[in-house]
Amino acid sequence: LELVSNKHRNLINGFGGLVWALGSSIVSAIGYLIPFWNYMYVAVAVLGLVARLSIYFFTRESPRFYLVKGDMKSAKESFEFLESLTTANLKLDHTKIVDGRKTESRTQSIGQQLKDLIRYPSLLKETLLVAFLWFCIAMFFYGFNFGWGQIVPDFYIGYVVSSCGSFIASLVAVPLIQKTGRRRAMMIMHVLASLIFLLAILEVEIGGGWSLESICCLFGVTFVAGCFTGIYLMTGEVAPNSHRGFMYGVGSGAARIGSFIGPYIFNNLKPVTHRAVPFGGLAIFSFLCALSAFLLVETGDKEMICVAADVETRRKGYKYRL
Repeated sequence: LELVSNKHRNLINGFGGLVWALGSSIVSAIGYLIPFWNYMYVAVAVLGLVARLSIYFFTRESPRFYLVKGDMKSAKESFEFLESLTTANLKLDHTKIVDGRKTESRTQSIGQQLKDLIRYPSLLKETLLVAFLWFCIAMFFYGFNFGWGQIVPDFYIGYVVSSCGSFIASLVAVPLIQKTGRRRAMMIMHVLASLIFLLAILEVEIGGGWSLESICCLFGVTFVAGCFTGIYLMTGEVAPNSHRGFMYGVGSGAARIGSFIGPYIFNNLKPVTHRAVPFGGLAIFSFLCALSAFLLVETGDKEMICVAADVETRRKGYKYRL
C-alpha cells in the first residue's frame, strides 16, 4: 500500500484478498489430502517458509518507512530498487533525497509510539476502533471456519464454500469500495452480515441435514471475508507512516484474541444455549462494527499521512456522513 497511489491501493489490496482466498483453498485441500495433523502442519509450514523467504530476499522497505526514520540514504536506495523493477529512468545518481517538511524528530520506538497515543487523542481513538474491527472480524471468520462441523452436514463442504465465498467477496469488495468509499463499504457489509445472523436464528429445516441456519452461515462468512478485505485496506490508510506497523500489530493482536473466542461460540456455547444467543450476539457485534467503521475517517480520497500529528490535522473540520 505504501508503494502505490491512492487510486490503486484498493486494487492492490483486492488482489491480496484474492491470493488470501486461494491460500485458504489450498490449506483446505491439504487438510483433506493429508489426514495426519503433524504432516499437515509440516506441509503448511514449508509453504509459509518459502513465502517469507521470498519476501526477505526479493522485496525492500518502502521509501516512506525510511523517510519517517529520517534515513534519506536508505530512502534513496529504496527508490533505486523500485526503479530497477520498472522502465522508468528517474536519474537518481545525482539526486539528493531531503525531508522538505522538516518535521519534528522521529525517533521510532515502541515507547515513542505509545506516548503518541496519549499526546494525540485522535490517533488513540482510531487505533482502538481499528483494533475492535479486527477483533470482531476475526471472531466471526474463525468462529465459522472452526465450527463448520456444528453448522453444515459435511464440514468439508463448509470449507470449500467458505473458500469460494472469500474469493467472491474479494472480487465484489473492490468495486463496492471504489463506488461507495471505505467507510460505507465496511458499514454495508457489516449491516448485511448482522441481518444474516438475525435470520439464522429462525429454526427452518430444509432437508438432508441442511437448514436456514447453515445457509445463512455460508452467506455470512462471505460478507465477513469482504470485511477482512476492507479492514486490511482501512488500517493501512488510517495509520500514519510512523505508526502503520504499530496499528497493524495492535489489530493483529486483537484478531488473535477474537480468533480464539470465535470457535468457542459454535463449538461450546451454541450446543448449550438457545439458538438466539450466539447468533444474536454476533448480530450485535456486527452492528457495532458498522458503527465503528462510521466513526473512522474516509481515506479513499486522501494521500497517506506521515506522522501522528497529521492524524489530528486530518480530523480537524471532519464531518461524519452516511
